[in-house]
Amino acid sequence: MHCLDCYSGGRQTPAIGVCRQCGAAACAQHVQLGQQVLTCTKPINRAVTIDPPARRLLCRTCSAAHQAHAACCPQSANTVRTP
Repeated sequence: MHCLDCYSGGRQTPAIGVCRQCGAAACAQHVQLGQQVLTCTKPINRAVTIDPPARRLLCRTCSAAHQAHAACCPQSANTVRTP
């Protein structure tokens, strides 16, 4: 599999991962490695953080979208709730 961003620029670079958000393949130059905090909802709607945080790979496009969202809604930027 080749990096989508490189392929769009006319190059074929092997991908090292897949974007968690959109599923695009990304090379080492275009991948953004981050963390995703998982929470579990307990009685009385109380969110409990699960450790350790999950690893999250994003392409540049999705990373930029997540950063814009974090600027708008910082309290939920890296949180994913689990049942």
